[in-house]
Parts: sequence; structure tokens; C-alpha cells
Amino acid sequence: MAALSVQTVLGEFRRPNEGAEFQGRLGDVAVVLDADEEFPAAELAERVSMTVGELAGFARRIAVELADSFSPERPGEVEVWENGETVISAAEFARRLRLDCITAAGEDDIELYFDDDGMFGGHSIRVWVDDVGSMTDAQIAG
Repeated sequence: MAALSVQTVLGEFRRPNEGAEFQGRLGDVAVVLDADEEFPAAELAERVSMTVGELAGFARRIAVELADSFSPERPGEVEVWENGETVISAAEFARRLRLDCITAAGEDDIELYFDDDGMFGGHSIRVWVDDVGSMTDAQIAG
């Protein structure tokens, strides 16, 4: 029987109801490690820790990268869906985003889920980052 909890560099992670993933928190941010055994979960936690580093600074940097990627035709401005169609500054866009969840599985990119603060009708913004913490892709998700 596989472990139901594991201590990692990020703290304790639990696997509810013998599911296939370990769940924990890094401050206010949920962290999901898609591993079915204790040792791989600890390795994924180490990978997340090395990639993210200091959480607040990491989340801010990715939010700014997102603002830049969402405004290719109008640098410094992002078109959002609230109030019909509205254009806001890239700085306001980045400020309003909130990192909600980090997921990691195997050797794949780490996924981040940002709360959009209603800018896109309450949809999450899904971001992929590589092992050095650089954004590789992003999309507005369901």
C-alpha cells in the first residue's frame, strides 16, 4: 500500500482516499504532485521548489510575462472581457492576477493556474513553465 502522506522540502503532502496525487500548500497556493508513490512525490516537490524559489517574486514575474504575452499588438495594454471589451494597462492586469495552484507531473513542464479576477469571465489562466521557471505557454482555461 502506497503512502498517504509524505514530508517534502515544501512541507507535508497528503494523498486523499489513496488517489494518484499528493496535495499540499505553499502559503495560500495549492500544490498538486501527480505521483502515486512517496519517492516520486518528494522528487516532484524538489523540482517545484527549485523552479519556483521565492513564491511571491516568482508569481509576480510570471504575471508580468503573462501581461506581455496577452498584449502582442498593443504593448503595455491587455484587452479583457469584463464590461464587454475593456483595455487595461499591462501593470493593472499583472497586479490583478493571483496564483491559485501549481501542479507537477513527471518530467513535463510545471503548470500554474491563475485566478483572473473576473477579467476573462472567471476563467483560470493556465501557464506552463519549464524547469528554470520560464513561461513556455499560456491559455485561458475553462
